[in-house]
Parts: sequence; structure tokens; C-alpha cells
Amino acid sequence: MLPYTEAGEGDAVLLIHAGIADRSMWNEHLEWLARAGFRAVAVDLPGFGEAPAHAGPHADWEDVVGTMRDLEINRATVVGNSFGAAVALRVAAVAPAAVAAMALISPPAPGLEPSAELQAVWEAEEAALEAGDIDAAVKVIVDAWTLPGAPDELRQRIATMQRRAFELQLACPDAQEAPDPLEQHPEVLERLAVRTLTAAGEYDMPDFIQGAQQLARTLPDARYVTIAGAGHLAPLETPEAFERLLREFLRGADG
Repeated sequence: MLPYTEAGEGDAVLLIHAGIADRSMWNEHLEWLARAGFRAVAVDLPGFGEAPAHAGPHADWEDVVGTMRDLEINRATVVGNSFGAAVALRVAAVAPAAVAAMALISPPAPGLEPSAELQAVWEAEEAALEAGDIDAAVKVIVDAWTLPGAPDELRQRIATMQRRAFELQLACPDAQEAPDPLEQHPEVLERLAVRTLTAAGEYDMPDFIQGAQQLARTLPDARYVTIAGAGHLAPLETPEAFERLLREFLRGADG
């Protein structure tokens, strides 16, 4: 079972963190979800937070499905940000009966080639890690994925989560990703009849705005929303706007 934090009772809302974060990015949202009558559960994926990475191939989406089973969650609205949105989409692909609805915030869309901007961030991160300079790698991440003028508190919060992830992942260099079910069967998306919200911040990288828009066009029951004032991490950058958006979406799921 993945490490998790939960709050509240009612219909389940499963929260999956971004690839530069861990489950603590959802702490403030757990509180209002619980007050709104939901059972909110945030998980750490392997290699993040309190979840060590494991040698050999692993499928994060299968870990999520297994954790839902262990927590006796038969069906949930699955919410993911960035890498977490990619995992959420694959949870729905492999276990559609377990997903009542999904909210994909700044999701990468299968098949989209990375922009030069995104490729440059990956290369700078990799170069810093290969040089053994975790501090430099953390700075690359924080600078790339926060907006200009972001509060120091937010930058430090992201830096702390990312540093922990680097430590866990570098401690297990033999970890590998399992084959991607959507790469093997991209046609699944066109049949995935799960009510879906896709969204991206108005200042996000083009990759993720385009990714959210493409998924909204491809999935049978999806709509796209731009989150005003947000970049890549709307739940952290514009928490009030994100809360309003998710509340509205969850009310639709109830109805």
C-alpha cells in the first residue's frame, strides 16, 4: 500500500501529486474536501515523500489501484496534477470501473512531443544530477515550475519536496517504468467514458495547455478549463481558484 493521508467520510476523492511534489501538496485541500462531505485520500507515489523507489519495473497506476483496494475504496473521483494527472489517466485506462470521474490538472497528453522549453529544463536537471549537484538540480526545478515572483514560502515548499524525491530516486538507480498501457493501446482514450475535467494554468508551459486541450478533445466526456493566474501547479499557486473549480466539478459528479 502506498503511504497516504486521509480526511473525512463520504464519496472518495483520490489525490495524486505532481512529479515535483508529494502528497503534502494536497494538505490544505484535504481539509475543505472533508468539510464538504468527501473522503479525501492523498497518496505518495514510489520515489516521492514517504514512498521509497523500488528496483525493477513498476507501474504507478497499478500501485494506486492496489492502494484503493486496500483502503476498500471501490470507486473514486481521481484528481491529479501534472505527472499525477498522467497516472490518474492510466488508472482510468486500466481500471475504469474504479473511477467515477477524473480531474486532470496540467496533464501531459500521450504522443505530444516536448517543446524546446521543456526539453531544456529536463536537460538542465539531468546535467546537475550527473554532476552530483542536488542543490543545482533543485534550483532548476523550482525556477522552471514556479511563476516569476512566486512567494518564497511556495518556492521553499516545492524545493523541500523535490529534494526528498531526488534523494529517494538516486538511492534506487535500478528503478524502471513499466510499459505504458496508453502507449500500447492509445485507442483506449477514445472509449474511456469517464466524466473528465481537464485544466491548465493560463501561464503554464504550452506542452501542458495543449495536453489538457487535446485530452478534452479526445476523451468522450471531457471539458477544458483555463485556470486564471496559475502556472503549472494550480493547487498550490491559486488554491482558492482550484478549490472553486474542483467543488463545481464534484457537485456535477454528485448530480
